[in-house]
Amino acid sequence: MALDIDPRWLGDAAWPVAAPFGDASSGAEPPYAVHAAPAAPPVASGSFKEALAQLASGVAIVSCWDGTTPRGLLVSSITGLSVDPPRFLFCVRKEASSHDALRRAAHCGVTVLAEDDEREALRFSTSDLGHERFDPDRWRLAADAPPAYQGGLSTARCAISQVIDAGTHSVFIVAATALRLTPGLPLIAHARAFRRLHDPGLSQGA
Repeated sequence: MALDIDPRWLGDAAWPVAAPFGDASSGAEPPYAVHAAPAAPPVASGSFKEALAQLASGVAIVSCWDGTTPRGLLVSSITGLSVDPPRFLFCVRKEASSHDALRRAAHCGVTVLAEDDEREALRFSTSDLGHERFDPDRWRLAADAPPAYQGGLSTARCAISQVIDAGTHSVFIVAATALRLTPGLPLIAHARAFRRLHDPGLSQGA
């Protein structure tokens, strides 16, 4: 009986060594020519930025003291790292004006913003409104703790426990030492705009 099949496709265990097949693994060449996988084209930075813009995330203001000057910036990379110990993780671009101050600081404040904190988010994400930051009517500015925003859903006083170099960014791991919670709904960053949970544009991918 003749079989129109190459026994090497099925491996040594599938076919007997005796005639008429012989040793299925004895051939010097594989049943198919082996070629290297084609090189994938590089991902364009513009396309990757668009992909990142589709990530819906909460936003937080990270603040610290730079000597006697308060510094802060808005981050959308905030995430919980662990509960025990209570730690956050966030990333900061090295070119950000507050990066070096944070890098030197031992402590920082982390405030997760509520949906009615959009104006404060704009103050810390655009240089045009930088002069409006750290208004004492909205911020607790005491030397014994990092600058603390009085709004938001949660405000944590944190010790900066680790800073990891990640190329154009630094990854900060911070441990909460004190926490204040306020009920409410979050402010969300999506597609280069601030949104709310009930915003129909969010569910439509706008």
